[in-house]
Amino acid sequence: MIFFTFGFLAFFVIVLAFNWILKPWPRAWRLFLLVASYYFYSVWDWRLLASLAALSLVNYWIGKAIHADFDGEKKFFLKFGIACNLLVLALFKYYDFFRLLAEALLQKMGITTELPLMELMVTAGLSFYLFKMISFLADCYRGKIVKYPAPVDLALYFAFFPQLLSGPIARANDFLPQLAAGGAKTIDRPYRYFALLMSGLFKKLLVVNYLATNITDDVFAVPQNHGSIVVFLAILAYALVIYFDLSSYTDMSIGFAGLMGFASPANFDSPYAALTIQEFWRKWHITLSDWVRDYIYIPLGGSRKGKLRQCLNLVVAMTAMGFWHGATWHYVFWGFLQGAALGFVAVFSGLKNFLLSSRPGRFISWLATFTFVIFAWIFFRVETVEDGFTMIGQLFSGQRLDESFKLYVLIAVAVGFAFLAFEKRILAFTERLQARMPLALWLVFLVAIFSLLFRAGSDTLPAFIYFSF
Repeated sequence: MIFFTFGFLAFFVIVLAFNWILKPWPRAWRLFLLVASYYFYSVWDWRLLASLAALSLVNYWIGKAIHADFDGEKKFFLKFGIACNLLVLALFKYYDFFRLLAEALLQKMGITTELPLMELMVTAGLSFYLFKMISFLADCYRGKIVKYPAPVDLALYFAFFPQLLSGPIARANDFLPQLAAGGAKTIDRPYRYFALLMSGLFKKLLVVNYLATNITDDVFAVPQNHGSIVVFLAILAYALVIYFDLSSYTDMSIGFAGLMGFASPANFDSPYAALTIQEFWRKWHITLSDWVRDYIYIPLGGSRKGKLRQCLNLVVAMTAMGFWHGATWHYVFWGFLQGAALGFVAVFSGLKNFLLSSRPGRFISWLATFTFVIFAWIFFRVETVEDGFTMIGQLFSGQRLDESFKLYVLIAVAVGFAFLAFEKRILAFTERLQARMPLALWLVFLVAIFSLLFRAGSDTLPAFIYFSF
């Protein structure tokens, strides 16, 4: 089930009703939410559910051993638990990558062989719930989990359906307390959650689909067929596509969870307004960035061992993030670029501080950051690193305009960036507008807006980008 389908909406209405009906009976309430989350996941494939349930059980017992410091070996159990989770990730997501790499290395050594193939099903949301499991084990080791959760509570934390497939990646010590005593008894700012649902549907059904269909898919597939202006327009359009795609899921995830009484962590905060690359990663997919910082960058040593080591740690952490996105070299290269940029700014922090001390300097810093980010997205979108450089080469080909240029696409891109500039104000206005409506008028307003968004959207829509991660 996907958020913007009528099937999911029917499922959610039923879950929402029982979510509030069962509040007086906390155990039944938690068990119901777990069953609902498992059903949501099983719709994709029952084997996916089996893997999620099995991993939840394994991590429950490993976490319990760490929490209790069983035989004084909590460090061993932490390493064992992380290794188990990474092994599952490697088998399902990276086996073919390492198999082909090993075959190529053996061939260079004069050994021609074919390693065994493994036809493993791609597990939707695997990376996200494994990240939750690893962070839970690490937090147990660090003493952040004071009271060890019951099996149902921990399983629900791993499987909570609004956050299961693409985040936000909630931390256990933020989510688990919300299960106490039947959870929240009222909804905090309900109109905000409906505004987020509208925002998410608008971004996915209209903006993402329109720009992907009318420019980015075609230009990124064959950039040689387009002039430099159209290629540049496609690069700008993709910056919008990836932001609107990822943030649309986040908006709807926070909205659906909020209507059930759950608070979710923020995941995006006007990232394209960032003045530095560090600020960008504090504003872009915040829960993923924080995860990489807390569980990769800081354990590597962070900034505690000098500038050179800090740069190396940044490159390693961000390259790992790139590799997490996919077992292909263009993702690895994209991650390396991010780490190199972060390392550059860390070394030349004096230049950064000088630029940020004046209005012209802040503009230059913003422009440099934005330009780097959108050009780096090229390597995120293409199929190979070579395709990325081909795209950049076509940008400077000298062919300015061609017949594929469409004025309405340029207008759509401009409207998309205008929405970005006023996104927070639009959400606040939509929330206030709903709050001032009489109940009957508000219900009509909701039905009209959602009907309009669904009718305006295409019959066939691409899956969320992060479903493949």
